[in-house]
Amino acid sequence: MELLVVISIIALLLGIIVPSYFSIQDKARYTKAKVTAKNLETAFKAYLDHYRTWPGKMNKEDETYEIKDDIFKLLRERLDDSNNKDGIAFYEFEGTNSDNGALDPWSEPADSTTWQTYRVRVDGNYNNKIDELKLHRAVIVWSVGADRTNETSDDARSWD
Repeated sequence: MELLVVISIIALLLGIIVPSYFSIQDKARYTKAKVTAKNLETAFKAYLDHYRTWPGKMNKEDETYEIKDDIFKLLRERLDDSNNKDGIAFYEFEGTNSDNGALDPWSEPADSTTWQTYRVRVDGNYNNKIDELKLHRAVIVWSVGADRTNETSDDARSWD
């Protein structure tokens, strides 16, 4: 009888603790994504301050780019890249990222089917406005969040 009481108490405590744990884990991922998005925004601003222009293929207004491949390498210091000829490391990525993209916290590095990279949009007109979203910023960065769908409430955005 006493054993049943102990098991019941343990089950009750687990019923309270487990959901809290997953909620805290989700909040931590969101916070990490938001901080990373803000830091990536700062890295792109540093690039703009240094070179006085956006990289060649990133100068279109209202165009969204994923931070992968050439854009990813551009921020990591690629000496052979003509868009970063001074070889400056504008951002230091975590070791958990792939070699080809800035993965968000919901991506599992070992499982490429879960990979989602951060997105970026720049002010191609150099008027310090992202016209489509009516934001007065030179660059915005975001993650699509846990639901993996763009423009939903769980997106971790640098401008919020």
